[in-house]
Amino acid sequence: MKYIHVCLLLGISLFLACQSSPDPSVLEPERENIDTEEGIEPIAQPPTPEETFEQLKRKNPGNILDENFRTLRRLVTSKTYLDFLRRNHPLEAQYQTFDKFWKLAASHPSRYMPFLKQTLEKPDEEDAAHAHLFAVHYRHVLTRGYHGENPDTFQDELKKLIDGPGMDIAFKHFVDAERNVVNGLDLIFFLVELTLYVGKTERADAALAGELFDRHDEHDALIWIALENPVLIGYILKDFTDAEVLRRWMTGEFHP
Repeated sequence: MKYIHVCLLLGISLFLACQSSPDPSVLEPERENIDTEEGIEPIAQPPTPEETFEQLKRKNPGNILDENFRTLRRLVTSKTYLDFLRRNHPLEAQYQTFDKFWKLAASHPSRYMPFLKQTLEKPDEEDAAHAHLFAVHYRHVLTRGYHGENPDTFQDELKKLIDGPGMDIAFKHFVDAERNVVNGLDLIFFLVELTLYVGKTERADAALAGELFDRHDEHDALIWIALENPVLIGYILKDFTDAEVLRRWMTGEFHP
């Protein structure tokens, strides 16, 4: 009986020992694999617009409105600025240069659809593309007028636009079904509405530039325009050739 009692105690002891002993098939992780917090590299965050502004300002010192706007042109073609555009102004198509970005962004249908939906029945992307051609022309005429050029100089280009995209719009939207002819009066009315819309947009751009000009000096204001409205900075580089005219435009002289 005593032997049975001893065996029972021995069995219980062995059972408890097995329960508390580690399973040799399970490896205990090494210490450095547990304390991994110090070994994790922090994920680099893209620079904020404010940080990008400081980078662009540091890399483009001096007079930003120098001859032919060389500094401003260098700024918008820099890797720092293009990286900013790719992060903050993504487009469906890839672009490698500022010019390619501007062509895509300035002509994007979303810029024209609010207006076109008020003036055309069921406008589409083709209508937006045609409207953009007229918008680019009219903005250029306005800006060259600020430089003292005669708007009549651009009549030949306007005629080409009317004979091309203008007629495409006319045949698509302004055909008199009863007489099977184009209603030229409706086309003229549409083009007048389009020029009024473009003029309104151009005045709004001048007001935005003026607000930034009031808050910052000339150099900082133009960098902020490039960051906040890259399409506008493209129009500035496309249409303005005289720094003093641009300054007058930014201060609201041409839009009393």
